[in-house]
Amino acid sequence: MTNSHKMTNSYKKSEKRRKKEKLARREAILRAARKVFFKKGFMEATMDEIADRCGLAKGTLYLYYQSKEEIYLSLMIEGMKLIKKEMEKVGDLHLKSDEALERLMNLYYDFYRQNKEYFRIIFLSSHPDFRVLVSDELLKSSIDIGKECLQIVAKVIERGMEDGFFRRVDSWAMANILWVMVNGIIMNYEEDPIYRDEILRIDLDQLLKISLQLILEGLKKRP
Repeated sequence: MTNSHKMTNSYKKSEKRRKKEKLARREAILRAARKVFFKKGFMEATMDEIADRCGLAKGTLYLYYQSKEEIYLSLMIEGMKLIKKEMEKVGDLHLKSDEALERLMNLYYDFYRQNKEYFRIIFLSSHPDFRVLVSDELLKSSIDIGKECLQIVAKVIERGMEDGFFRRVDSWAMANILWVMVNGIIMNYEEDPIYRDEILRIDLDQLLKISLQLILEGLKKRP
């Protein structure tokens, strides 16, 4: 082997090691940030606390993330990837379309109950004022993962139309309507205890079931 080949192989190994180390450090920062944000919330958490938690200098954090907002949005993407993974499992099952939509909503609701901190991140990081503070690349990643989740819902609706179970509708529009409805109900229920406890007085799971039944009734093909 020539010296040039040896140098090339050495460079490739070194580059591979650097990429691996960089990825590991990013993951360590997110693990630390997850604990800080979940405990204190976005407003109270600081970059200093995140740096202390993962054993890095504060300046090192800025080599990987430009701001606290970028770390927060990265955690939102992490949560959405977990949701997408579960949604794909339902989309791959050979279920009737109405059963598949109900299963999708139930898993989304279960994920919310088990991971409320992620949902708080999703709600806050979706705000326009928040999104102007992050890089275009990270913003695109967050938008893409949201679209991918919605596409799973849209495909279930399209399958229902092909089977003659659902009437002809704009599947993308209906997927968005269902997504906004579920998230809006959860967010309102989570953030407005007076409305929840004094006015509504209906359990969240029951409210979501009623809402889904209204959507399904509107989708079903009439004789």
